[in-house]
Amino acid sequence: MSLRNIEMQIALPRTHDAGKLQEQLNQRSQLAQEQLANSFQKESDIKRSQVQENSDSEKLHLKKESSEQHQQHNQKKRKKEQKQDENPDHPYKGKKIDFFG
Repeated sequence: MSLRNIEMQIALPRTHDAGKLQEQLNQRSQLAQEQLANSFQKESDIKRSQVQENSDSEKLHLKKESSEQHQQHNQKKRKKEQKQDENPDHPYKGKKIDFFG
């Protein structure tokens, strides 16, 4: 298939237009990729900061639990001390057991 002179006069300028269109399409796809990358980066930053906030709240929760455990431990100590105060040492009985005698 050969081209005539008139067809060549029309075909050459059209190739420049087609090249411009192709370049614009390539730039659109690159721009879309960049926008997706930026949105992904923002999303990952948000997720990263949310994890830190959650871990901070968990630390506070652990501190509350440890303080509650500390209070319970203190209450148990007080109960033991009160029981020891109620049962004083017997004046005639000793604290040691003689196994050899």
